[in-house]
Amino acid sequence: MKREVLGIGDRRKHHTRTATPLKGHSKAADTRHCLYRFRFYPTREQAEQLERTFGACRWVYNEGLALRSGAWETHRVKVGFAETCRALTGWKRNEETAWLKEVSSTVLQQSLRHLDQGFGRFFKGLAKYPKRKKKGRSRDTAIYVRTGFKWAEDPARPGTGLITLAKQSRPLDVRWSRALPAGVVPVRLSVTRDRAGRYFVSTLVEERIAPLPEVFVSGSREPKAVGVDVGLASLVTLDDGTKLDHPRLLKRYAEKLARLQRELHKKVRGSRNREKVRQRIARLYALIGDVRRDMLDKLTTRLVRENQVLVVEDLSVTTLLRAARGKNRRRKAKLNQAIRDASWGELLRQLRYKCEWYGRTLVVVDRFFPSTRRCSACHSMGPRMDVSVREWACPACGAVLDRDVNAAANLRDEGMRLYWLVAACLPPGRRTPAVIRASELEECLAAA
Repeated sequence: MKREVLGIGDRRKHHTRTATPLKGHSKAADTRHCLYRFRFYPTREQAEQLERTFGACRWVYNEGLALRSGAWETHRVKVGFAETCRALTGWKRNEETAWLKEVSSTVLQQSLRHLDQGFGRFFKGLAKYPKRKKKGRSRDTAIYVRTGFKWAEDPARPGTGLITLAKQSRPLDVRWSRALPAGVVPVRLSVTRDRAGRYFVSTLVEERIAPLPEVFVSGSREPKAVGVDVGLASLVTLDDGTKLDHPRLLKRYAEKLARLQRELHKKVRGSRNREKVRQRIARLYALIGDVRRDMLDKLTTRLVRENQVLVVEDLSVTTLLRAARGKNRRRKAKLNQAIRDASWGELLRQLRYKCEWYGRTLVVVDRFFPSTRRCSACHSMGPRMDVSVREWACPACGAVLDRDVNAAANLRDEGMRLYWLVAACLPPGRRTPAVIRASELEECLAAA
């Protein structure tokens, strides 16, 4: 009775069907799920249909959230994904919300599935309680599973073709910047629109990635290793003294951003002139993001190709970005902005999955390891130093050390120590794991 009050349909029509277990999609052996992102240019009709799709996904997500929250708060009834899907059928039959029929049902069901996954992460303590989506604030996205689009590969250009979405009659005008694996049908599509008004389609495919040839130190069979120290003076410092300058994109465009923000503040809310300025700001932020991602992708690919073992420090970026309070809050706010601009988390994420793809090993040293204070020449401990100190002399051996280069060398030595500990426990013929964490060393040794 409570479910009827909540507007959830019954399951009587399913009682006459033969129960068959659900078959979830699992990738084939020796394959990985890879995501390829392309920009496309929709026609006016396609843009209008996608606008309705984004709005319907947002509305269904919010209604599903309200249904699940209200059912528990009012009637103490647990509502899951299946119940929200039956409620979706009722919403389509309602005259007031019959416009949901103009959108593919698979897209709306995926929106409810994302809501269910959000609740799952919340109950596991991995995320906060799901929030309502708001137009203009939330990301415009729609997920199309295999039954929600048509794929026709071009025989003349394998890996490219025509993509036609559900409820649309014409294929998308996709700019194929690179080809997909030939003969592979996309598993899923994700259509998004960013704040700058650009449309992108992300294709998820199953691809077999061949590991790269192993890299050894010249004249020996020892794997080539590199210590990678991330920072703000230099984005990346290697143990051989190589430094990559911090691009400081936000600082480079700070004056232009400030001018546009002042123009936006002077415009009347809801006016077309205000929307034009907002679009200019969004395009500038999109440019900054594109340049940053391209730079990080090229950097991480080069590091993975040239080295067999990569050693980094376990950073808690969330802790480093704690709120600025107290006397030096302005200085801390500037530091937080510089850390966000450096995008350390994205750098470590790319290193992690590329090492898994190409047969490399990423060693994550404990965050409390004194890489900066320890002398890389004699391994004696030096004094505590302020961040402004870039060079220091070892009191034991007198060596003059660059702060970042010394930290990278210490990370390399500590990482190779952990690497050989794990490699010594492996049976003959077994490869070392893709990721070795100092905090999980005991579990890694037990698994070996």
